[in-house]
Amino acid sequence: MSMWRRAWLIGGIIALAAAVPAVKAQQNAPDSQSQQQNAPDNQGQQQNAPNSQGQQQNQTEAPIPAYRSPLSVTTGDEQDETQTVAPDNRPLTGVQFLSLGNLQVNRSYWQPRFDLAATADSNPEENPSNSGTSTDWTGWGSFLGGVDIRRISGASDLMINYTGGGMYSNSEGASNGIVQELGATYAVRFRRSTLSFLDQLTYLPQAGLGFGGVGGLPLLGSGSTGLTSGFATAQSILTGEGQNLANSAVVQLNVFLTPRSSITIAGGYDLLHFFGNNLLDSGAVTFQGGYNYKASEHNTVGLLYAFTGLRYTNSSQSIDLHSLEVSYGRQVTGRLAFQVAAGPEFELFQTPSSVGSGSPGGTTGTGNASGSTSNLGWTLTSALKYRRERTDFGLTYLHGVTSGSGVFAGAVSDTATGTVTRRMSKTFSSGIVAGYSRNTGVDTGAAIVSTQNPNLAYDYWFAGANFSHPFSETLALTFSYQLQYQSANSAFCIGPTCGTSVVRNLISVGVSWHERPLLF
Repeated sequence: MSMWRRAWLIGGIIALAAAVPAVKAQQNAPDSQSQQQNAPDNQGQQQNAPNSQGQQQNQTEAPIPAYRSPLSVTTGDEQDETQTVAPDNRPLTGVQFLSLGNLQVNRSYWQPRFDLAATADSNPEENPSNSGTSTDWTGWGSFLGGVDIRRISGASDLMINYTGGGMYSNSEGASNGIVQELGATYAVRFRRSTLSFLDQLTYLPQAGLGFGGVGGLPLLGSGSTGLTSGFATAQSILTGEGQNLANSAVVQLNVFLTPRSSITIAGGYDLLHFFGNNLLDSGAVTFQGGYNYKASEHNTVGLLYAFTGLRYTNSSQSIDLHSLEVSYGRQVTGRLAFQVAAGPEFELFQTPSSVGSGSPGGTTGTGNASGSTSNLGWTLTSALKYRRERTDFGLTYLHGVTSGSGVFAGAVSDTATGTVTRRMSKTFSSGIVAGYSRNTGVDTGAAIVSTQNPNLAYDYWFAGANFSHPFSETLALTFSYQLQYQSANSAFCIGPTCGTSVVRNLISVGVSWHERPLLF
């Protein structure tokens, strides 16, 4: 090799060695053009979000580190939380409430958890009294174990949330209880449609609304499918101790007609069964169809028709409901989700209204058949979710005819709930919750066989607060308090005790272990 060739070769090697650091530095230095390409604007969010055909684009192939939760929301100097949230693609006239958005999770994961709590309970049997006070304090312990699983495979998405445990009392007057909750959602995306299967099951020792028998720990809703009132089982009257099983199973098909419009068809069945007492068991079949139109980036309108058939296993009462509702929804990804649906409801009753034997109504009969009657009422479903930094706010209000919570064979129900949740860490949160329900028996204009006042109206209030003090990312100390209060316009009975009101206080302290999501 000649001297000139050697000089060129050595010079080329030196130039290449000097150029590599410069190229790396240039790649790492964010110039103005690259900043604009990587800026988390709305367009970038839409590219990473599921589109109208349910397909995801520009998903990163880099695995999520095991130490970082795929569900975590970063704040402060890290990424803003809206960068990890894709627009919600749920239909407005569907069976689920609208959400703030879908967290972009590209890998399957599972997350175990375990909770222990000791509770002081002022009225574990929910005994009513005329004075409105109770001093029968009882101590008991509870434990919960659960797991959240999400499996992503191609065009399908499976989510399973399970919680199980028990309550053990040191008092002979308060029975032990078993707690089971299972929520499952499976969605399959096709080119222009999405087919979803949803199921929500609970097995609880008391009424579901405001249930605070597990040390104030968040249970109902933690793994919930978020079903709307037409498909969720109603339990909004305190009925005392006794296990009850509630299950809602739904199938939904959403078909896109254009990029802005779609039709939604859904059908489902829900049941409510009581063990060890004479409350009314009920079952309901629901079918609905709706049309959705996206008027603008954040606003959607819809039209919905729904049919619900209520039946009772230990009563001849039957109710058919036909409703036509106009819907409006507004969504700002990661910040706001609001929806309201209202309209007339035609109600057809095949037999007179009744109150179950041995229930808080205190009747000894279940009614007598006397033909059919009808009524024109109204129904309303509304929900609001709002997020500000690390705090979430939620409000819901529902009005319409329900199964009656095991007390009435059909009730006109108003239910309102509110929540404020503050994220304390990536796995723990604190917050307050409050709610109100009013239930009155449906008015059919027919006589009712009863030994007490059959026209009872129940007003039920509950409020609570829980606080988590994390010791680490997976372990925390929890404190909680909850108040339950129920009154009626006449004396009612729960078990052997009768009165005009129920007051219950629960004070709890516990330890929670929630593992960070683990990839698989």
